[in-house]
Amino acid sequence: MNHRNKKILLLALPPDRVPPGGLEKLKTAARGREVVPTASKRQIEPLLEHVEIGIGEIPFSLIPRMPNLKWVQLWMAGADRLQLYPQVKAHPFLLTNASGMHGRQLTEHIFALLLAWGRGLKRAITAQGKHEWLQLAPPELPVLWGKTMLILGYGTIGKETALAARAFGMNVTGIRRHAPPAVPEEPGNIRVEPPARILELLPQADIVVNILPLTPETADSFGSREFGAMKAGALYMNVGRGATTDEDALIDALREGRIAGALLDVVKKEPLPPDSPLWDMENVIITGHYAGLRENYDDLALEIALDNLGRYLKGEPLRNLVDKNAGY
Repeated sequence: MNHRNKKILLLALPPDRVPPGGLEKLKTAARGREVVPTASKRQIEPLLEHVEIGIGEIPFSLIPRMPNLKWVQLWMAGADRLQLYPQVKAHPFLLTNASGMHGRQLTEHIFALLLAWGRGLKRAITAQGKHEWLQLAPPELPVLWGKTMLILGYGTIGKETALAARAFGMNVTGIRRHAPPAVPEEPGNIRVEPPARILELLPQADIVVNILPLTPETADSFGSREFGAMKAGALYMNVGRGATTDEDALIDALREGRIAGALLDVVKKEPLPPDSPLWDMENVIITGHYAGLRENYDDLALEIALDNLGRYLKGEPLRNLVDKNAGY
């Protein structure tokens, strides 16, 4: 196909991630732009000069070579790849993400991990595989009711998690970069505090939930000082970005018994290397970075992309605009 003088909308997704009819919907909405579906770098490279719009899993390494790129719509919420490509931050294109569609599944995943921990499901499943009848003692079965949850990164997902925690009878405090001093509480008696107070708040928390994005400020931001401030018997959970946690400090805190356990959907290097001590720790539960996924995920992501495409073509403000310098 001759792409000369064409304006291209690049749909960078594997074929099995494109919802039925999705390609046709994009072609109809693209107002004469050629829609090219490919996730192959080899096939994208000859098109670089003509790409105006990118949707999906756009290779960030190629963006600096797209002189006519105006807008990229990510298929996921995280834009942490920006930290690896400073030249992409300087490129004057608009970047939007798929925020707003992850709260429900992430909240369910958070509580799946908490309930699995509290009800001893990791040990029970292991015992089942050995045909053993496991019975746990009362001290081994904590309940969520009355516990205090501290949420790091109190945004859209944090708010949904907080409301679910309140339904379980928990006390909740959220930490948000721009905490409004005049409105210290959200609906449901959820207190919101600035990051500067984290060391005061950690000793009060039974469960610390990290939903932070990865930015230059948050990289390795939860380390030995923060683990040292946590109360004995507290749990640490990370469902945000693995690189926001100093993993060596986490391993030390677990080994030394300074915290009770860790519930991890994300780690610094993914997949987690086979020689990582985290694999064999009894007080760790690991899932493979799928907390944000759900049935019909791709349909929901396409809806956001189509809505933003309509806004872009009308010259209207886009949803979920990412500040490329801030990283979210």
